[in-house]
Amino acid sequence: MIVYDQYNRTEDYCRVFQSTNGGATWQQKRQSLKPQVPWWPNWYFGSATSAIEFDPKIPGKVWLTDWFGTWQTDNINERQSVWLNYEKGHEELVSFALISPPKGSPLLSGMADVDGFNHNLGLDTYPSSQLGGLKSPRFQDTYSLAYSESNPLRMVRVGGNRWNKTYTGATSTDGGLTWTKFSSFPQKTMPLRIAMSATNPNLFVAIASLGQPIRTTDGGASWSTVSGLPNGSKGPWYWGQPLAADKVDGNTFYYYSGGKVYRSIDRGVSFNVVNSELPNESWSMLKTVPASSNELWLSLNWQGLYRSTNGGVKFAKVAKVERAYLFAIGKPPMGSNIGALYLYGKVAGLGEGIFVSVDRGETWTSIGDRTQAIGDNPQVMEASLQKFGLVFIGTNGRGIYYGTP
Repeated sequence: MIVYDQYNRTEDYCRVFQSTNGGATWQQKRQSLKPQVPWWPNWYFGSATSAIEFDPKIPGKVWLTDWFGTWQTDNINERQSVWLNYEKGHEELVSFALISPPKGSPLLSGMADVDGFNHNLGLDTYPSSQLGGLKSPRFQDTYSLAYSESNPLRMVRVGGNRWNKTYTGATSTDGGLTWTKFSSFPQKTMPLRIAMSATNPNLFVAIASLGQPIRTTDGGASWSTVSGLPNGSKGPWYWGQPLAADKVDGNTFYYYSGGKVYRSIDRGVSFNVVNSELPNESWSMLKTVPASSNELWLSLNWQGLYRSTNGGVKFAKVAKVERAYLFAIGKPPMGSNIGALYLYGKVAGLGEGIFVSVDRGETWTSIGDRTQAIGDNPQVMEASLQKFGLVFIGTNGRGIYYGTP
């Protein structure tokens, strides 16, 4: 008979007890952990354990499932049982943000509960640590990531800890390998999205949950309120992407809300409405295009996909897109300077799925696989600027999928 004790423990993980006389007496088992996921801390073992069971066919073999995954020991009767986990291909992670910079790591991710990751070891290898690592600031959640277009190794991320309602951010100068926490951040402010100037990596604008947007010009040392924008949506469970920085002009930022596009040309000090003729849609994504000033793309779910080439003053609807749930802009194909446009949505004549266009939405090619569906509410989409055809989709509980059609 086996039981566990999650709360009254002296170790940094749960204690396991064994009885060999029907529960009359119990002995605590010594144990060692060998997780095959290198970033897992010891306290994951047994957290919110749901079941612990003997293997019905192999004496001494015991299985344990908890909040984070599945563990197994080959012999519970040993003096010190060795517990391993088998997590390859099993993900329970909720994605808030993805970025794929034009140099450095192929992908960085912001996650709920586990901070996020720098996927610098490759896409098929578990990251060695969380974004915060051992020496950098670690957050419970990372809500948003951004980099400076002129120097992609300069990055910023925002997040914090829901459990004690403390929120802040951090900057990186080495492509997200190490991070330095903001020296200050407004209290009781949950930062949901952040955009970094294309030319000044110390200048960024952030939107806040149910509050006014804020900006900094000194890399997070001091903050001031932005004027001209509405309060942000309620976080943290929010996946809209209404804020973007121009990819060429470091003084220009854009914002979408309630059918209106706002623009700042004074480094985020103030925003003004430049377009009020768009549909009102809460599920929206606003993105800018590398090496192209004043070019914006806006997805409005069942309201379609729109493009502007004059800083948001006028938008043209992409004719064949019937639904734009998620979209991303990636590296152009060889011989072209037009970024690959990826869509998770519905295209006239092709139905619903995942698509790519290399001619700004004039024609589309299906790249999805209906036999391998992406599960649990895809929430964020990003495309590689280092490799044509590589696209990422983050979900609400099944980790990150990627494809190279």
